[in-house]
Amino acid sequence: MPASVDQVSAQHIVRVRIAAIGDLHLRGREEPSAIPGLSALAEHADLLVVAGDLTENGRLLEAEAAGELLAAARLPVVAVLGNHDLRSLRRVAFRRTLEHSGVEVLDGCATVVRLPNGTRVGIAGTAGSGGGFWPYEGPTAIHVRTFKRLAIRARRECESLERALLSLDADVRIAMLHFAPTTTTLGREPLAKYWMLGNCELGVVLDRRSPDVVIHGHAHLGTLRGRTPGGVPVRNVALPVVGRIHLEVLERAIKGHARALERVPLVRWR
Repeated sequence: MPASVDQVSAQHIVRVRIAAIGDLHLRGREEPSAIPGLSALAEHADLLVVAGDLTENGRLLEAEAAGELLAAARLPVVAVLGNHDLRSLRRVAFRRTLEHSGVEVLDGCATVVRLPNGTRVGIAGTAGSGGGFWPYEGPTAIHVRTFKRLAIRARRECESLERALLSLDADVRIAMLHFAPTTTTLGREPLAKYWMLGNCELGVVLDRRSPDVVIHGHAHLGTLRGRTPGGVPVRNVALPVVGRIHLEVLERAIKGHARALERVPLVRWR
């Protein structure tokens, strides 16, 4: 049945310009030109999200370099850590080093970035883990139960992601990971590596909580666009995949007052 005039007039469109990148693998200080699109990013995006592996070895000097480089974006920057960042022997200091440069690091938690136009962009983030994709997305080389320690970490990361998504009260909701939640963005990655690249339980959580988009990295031979089994859009923004900072515009139709939002089914990615 067509919407009434009052229903239509109550809707408005929020438009968020998202810049995303992952897998910088910085070893030392770099000029902004080392990441194509970074210097002029403030003209084209509202915020920058970084999907892990900012550094190569998790050293504090590398974290300092990453923080200085990302500050050149002149935008709010939100990141999760990747497996290379987690090599750090001083993880608290590593995070504080990034945060000192203005990079907000999510580790099983969420944040809300309020844009100048009042739109609230919620981001729930955690690194995720490997484990494989059986049985939801076909065969994987190694079943998650083969490695009990890996299974425990996968379960913990999934629970953290779900709690973070549940905590968000925002106009637009983004889930950010380092590991993949689906095989649809793994591209040319060999099947034998799937267990290292992500796990299907992340996708189960995402389908249950339905963020507007999921952003991850880690799969260097993957492809940009994919979906969870339930249809949630997924983007693999690893630098070797996208070649430069990836830009997309998310438009969401919102019905109701900004303090009591009701989602309606209009989502357009450009």
